[in-house]
Amino acid sequence: MSILHRLRERLAKQVSPTEPPAPSIPVPAAAPAASKAGPESTADTAIIAAQSIADILRVEEVTDAEYFVGDLFRRRFGGNPPDYPRSFVAFYRPTRTRFVAIGYVHYMVFEDSYMCGGMVMDERQYRQIPAPHRAIIKAAGGVAETMLRDTFARLAHAPAIWGYVGDKLAEQVDLRAGFRHTHDPHVMVVWNHELPEEEKAARLARVIALGPF
Repeated sequence: MSILHRLRERLAKQVSPTEPPAPSIPVPAAAPAASKAGPESTADTAIIAAQSIADILRVEEVTDAEYFVGDLFRRRFGGNPPDYPRSFVAFYRPTRTRFVAIGYVHYMVFEDSYMCGGMVMDERQYRQIPAPHRAIIKAAGGVAETMLRDTFARLAHAPAIWGYVGDKLAEQVDLRAGFRHTHDPHVMVVWNHELPEEEKAARLARVIALGPF
């Protein structure tokens, strides 16, 4: 079964009770298969002449993170990826018919909002990306920032998105993507709704009480 067919089967949307259903996002159709006796299709081997990051990098919500990033997650975190909603994978597309899982981020539902965590990028796959494509990805902020911006937009129906940071480099990426500091040195937040300051403070206190996430 081709990667495109597997993508269509695996990249199913998971919609929270308060979120309006999102339209399905089409996956580009595969080019016609080359003849068994002939050379490999040009579409299978030709590097995309990308003009923007949208040509080569795409973030999709998946129902089975293990299938796409299980080994990567274990290598970086020493455990299995979450098996509960919501998981997003960044796919790099070097050619028209190839997709490579290169990044991952997870969101856990907390009250009526989300908690962001488990973000990881496959540095081994990234080093294999051709220089012109790496330049485009870097100019857009990188894989991690792209994943955050994309997923923040998809989860904007929630009053808040929470993050927990302890790494200075990750903190800079978080700030560029839209996270803001709180009075807690580790907890960051994206406020999607206008809320009274008292309510913001109460929500923040409940998140801080949870500890690292």
